Amino acid sequence: MADKGMTIHLKIWRQARGAKDGKFVDYTVKDVQAEMSFLEMLDILNEDLVRKGEEAVEFDNDSREGICGTCGMVVSGVAHGLHAGTTTCEVRMRSYKDGDTLTVEPFRASTFPIIKDLVVDRSAFDRIQNKGGYVSTNVGSAPDGNAFAIPKPDADNAMDAAACIG
Repeated sequence: MADKGMTIHLKIWRQARGAKDGKFVDYTVKDVQAEMSFLEMLDILNEDLVRKGEEAVEFDNDSREGICGTCGMVVSGVAHGLHAGTTTCEVRMRSYKDGDTLTVEPFRASTFPIIKDLVVDRSAFDRIQNKGGYVSTNVGSAPDGNAFAIPKPDADNAMDAAACIG
């Protein structure tokens, strides 16, 4: 018998494009699997909303590999979610319990005005990067990822805490 998954309750910030005000809207996502990323869970929510003829929740994402940082949002008061140094796309739903209620909102800073829902205008950050506002360091090459056997619980734990941008 297949695992029915968890039920996660969400309070998501909804704000129309160009609107000055928004509000939190309650949603429930069922059959959330522990191995899903937070963004995959939002994808499931959006699929359900579209099926019902409702407007999907807008959020940014690009690589979904924890390296670009575009998935940034605030989850239950913490930037990117539960784990320090981990982007939202790398947070796995096993970090939450069946029945949890999570508040999801965009970054709230005057330099990142809200465009729509969870999407913010990151152009100020992009200008800094375009001017060379980053550090690049040669740290050598990575060891062959297939050379060492890693127990699954250790690999799961590493994915919960690993990311380049936090």
